[in-house]
Amino acid sequence: MAIKTPHWAPKGTHPTAKGWMTPSGEIVKKQKFTAEQIAEWHGVSAPAPAPVVQTLHEAPVVETVVAPEVHAFHSGEELEAAEVEEPEEDK
Repeated sequence: MAIKTPHWAPKGTHPTAKGWMTPSGEIVKKQKFTAEQIAEWHGVSAPAPAPVVQTLHEAPVVETVVAPEVHAFHSGEELEAAEVEEPEEDK
């Protein structure tokens, strides 16, 4: 919606981010305007906002092999005798 200068405002009054300002720099009516509204009033297109770059900070992925005994210990499951490997002793 286009903004219009108040009919009672002095000649040369223009919109700013803080409100309607006279040529002498006095704010005669407080009102918030966006950059697009101000640019439209002046007959200029508003500059495009700068793109926001978001940097992702992710933890590195670490994969480890878990022995069946360790998995069973932490999960509370019992291992069957066939799953447990006995270390071989040197003769």
